[in-house]
Amino acid sequence: TSGSSRLRHLFLARSTSLAQRPPWSDMAPTPIAAFLLLLASCFAPAAGNAAAAPVSPEEVEALAADDECEVTSAEGHCALSAAQLRAKVREHKAAAKEPEEEVEAEGPAESSEGSDDEGELSEEGEDAEAESLLAAPVFNAECFAFTGGTCATSSCDAWRNAQCSLAKCVCSGCAGADGKCYEQKNKLVAKRFYLTNGKYDKYKMYFQRMSAFDQMKTTKMWSTYNMEQDLFDLYEIPGEKDGKKAYFLSSSKWPESVIGFKATTGTAMSPFGTYAVDLAGKASVLDTWGPSSVMLHLCSLGPKSSYPGAIQVGAVMAGKTVWAYLHHGSWLVYGSVTSPGEGGYWIPEPALPADLELPLCE
Repeated sequence: TSGSSRLRHLFLARSTSLAQRPPWSDMAPTPIAAFLLLLASCFAPAAGNAAAAPVSPEEVEALAADDECEVTSAEGHCALSAAQLRAKVREHKAAAKEPEEEVEAEGPAESSEGSDDEGELSEEGEDAEAESLLAAPVFNAECFAFTGGTCATSSCDAWRNAQCSLAKCVCSGCAGADGKCYEQKNKLVAKRFYLTNGKYDKYKMYFQRMSAFDQMKTTKMWSTYNMEQDLFDLYEIPGEKDGKKAYFLSSSKWPESVIGFKATTGTAMSPFGTYAVDLAGKASVLDTWGPSSVMLHLCSLGPKSSYPGAIQVGAVMAGKTVWAYLHHGSWLVYGSVTSPGEGGYWIPEPALPADLELPLCE
């Protein structure tokens, strides 16, 4: 150990001081000096095998002086000088150790303080990120935050449980069919199914990849060539509007796109059309129709119909239900405010779940 090594070298140093006396000196070694020489001879082999700290000249001088005092002990002055020299050596050693101890004491404190600061910054960053995610409204088929209410000139109605953001009343959760906020997400009730027209039974509805007006269209191409543009997912929205449930009919390929209704504004003979609607854009306060044009109403033709499993797809527009249908002379899907007939029947393939209770079409 370092302690035993130090002691060993002190013994060696003292023996060296005795050995370095002049040969003409007639001073006989004292019993203490002889004992130290014996110990030094015992420690000598170990000293040769281990690297030890060097002994300072002051220590050698002090040991030599101590030997002289033992021989001439009658002189009190000599004993006092040796004691003073030893005290000086101890002070020198203590002064050399103090900076090291201070550095060791300061080092961990600075490191701990730094780590605490880093931990606090990390926790603050995580909290800020969580708050931003919580505050950011979501606009997709799984969760649509826009209630349909606006707050440009007044606050949001209390019954909505919504917050005002960019002049819109939005939810921290998801908006329901009744315009209120709910904590749960929309329920996925069916996925990856086709919608084949009842009247034109070889034609399926699909989302166009590129279109001037994004209007829904039909095709009789094999599904393999449609690149999944003809696959739909159905989400049930919480809450009810006028005692009826509402749904999002979204693209399986592009979940942010859903079926919605808009006025054709003179681009066709029919006053309304069925379009692919981006839900993020639907949350704009400039949107005329609001969420009601994309929160769809579905009804079933019933088991006694000539089209078992067929449904009708509609939305409330200007107080009337507009139904998606296909008419002669066009493969685009339009909207009718009257009964659309067979052109407005859509057959899901595969069929919708049996436990999905849809009202009967009137």
